[in-house]
Amino acid sequence: MTPAREQKTKKRRGARAVILDVAERLFAEHGLNSVSLRTINTEAGYSVAALHYHFRTRDALIRALLERRVAPLLRSRSRLLDELTGDNEPDVYAIARALVLPMAQPIIENRVEGLYAVKFLFQVYRDPSFQLQVAYVVEHSHEVFGELLAKALPMLDRNILMERWTIATDLTFQGLAGVERLPEEHSPERLVTRLIEFIAGGLASPVYDRGVDRLP
Repeated sequence: MTPAREQKTKKRRGARAVILDVAERLFAEHGLNSVSLRTINTEAGYSVAALHYHFRTRDALIRALLERRVAPLLRSRSRLLDELTGDNEPDVYAIARALVLPMAQPIIENRVEGLYAVKFLFQVYRDPSFQLQVAYVVEHSHEVFGELLAKALPMLDRNILMERWTIATDLTFQGLAGVERLPEEHSPERLVTRLIEFIAGGLASPVYDRGVDRLP
């Protein structure tokens, strides 16, 4: 893109949107604590005043990024969960799909930008300083999916199911990040399908009681 066209694009989209895109990419690539506001300003091509005008602080910028990504994720997940409501024996694959697909949607729609979104969300998810911001999403996920899993897999202890759900959430982030290793000709949808299958299989796996402290 030529400098003139780049400036035209920036003007059309507005400073706020450009700063959000640049910040998300930098946070995804380098981590939340390794990117300064000065770096974001420089990459976005705006003055320090622009960032402070729109966001005031670094934490406010991160919260704005969260709002931009989490709201559509929750709407998509809600639609999938509505399909399972009232089912006394929900399908484990459908439950895993409701976890993975909303998180994968940005990658399916735009492979590059979607990967930045997933990596950014994972950075926030595992950062202790942002636990309050993500607490509602995590607690709601445990509550809703815990009830579904208890119906789908009544033979498994609730504590085991929730331990597996936590592992499944981590695996979703890490599995989706694997899209950057896919050749360009490979569709992200195939990776998403394999990930859903893998998580569904793990959730439904029998318990092999060898003792908590003993490895095979």
